[in-house]
Amino acid sequence: MRKLTASFLGRDCPGIVAIISRLFGELGCNIEAMSQTMLNGEFAAIFVVDAPDDRDAEYLKKYLSDAFARENVDLSVIARPAISGKWGENLKCEPFVVTVDGPDGPGLIGALSRVFARHDVNIENLTAILDGQEEGSALFVFEAMVPESVDLGRLRRELNNEATKLNLRVSVQHRKIFEAIHRLDAI
Repeated sequence: MRKLTASFLGRDCPGIVAIISRLFGELGCNIEAMSQTMLNGEFAAIFVVDAPDDRDAEYLKKYLSDAFARENVDLSVIARPAISGKWGENLKCEPFVVTVDGPDGPGLIGALSRVFARHDVNIENLTAILDGQEEGSALFVFEAMVPESVDLGRLRRELNNEATKLNLRVSVQHRKIFEAIHRLDAI
């Protein structure tokens, strides 16, 4: 068996995950991990599969693309060998949640992500909610892995400085604290 990664992007509709998983089954692939989301009518997903040795990334892409065309499914696919190992597996890191809110404008995500990059902080997930409760407002939730070697005070100061320039508010919390504060208890 060989590990392959397949990414999908296209128009969202009910049954997409069922179609993709059925096609992987037809190929003899076992789904090891997957993540999917829907944003403004667009479906996006990443699957890591164990594929038979005679199925390479090009074969997988062609098979899936041809099947989507036959079934009139609006999805594009990228397939490649899966990456072995992951960022930071040899680093001691702590999970943090950074929330940023305020007026929307161009360059916000870029400015904040450059601060993370300067400190070798890996953004594992980012959610951007624009025009939420107030017209022109933005809320960003960064889930990030911060290496223990990072000066957390300096990281916070730089995020605050960047946020202040953009008229934004920023909060940096360890994920355990964030989850404890935002836990919804049953009524």
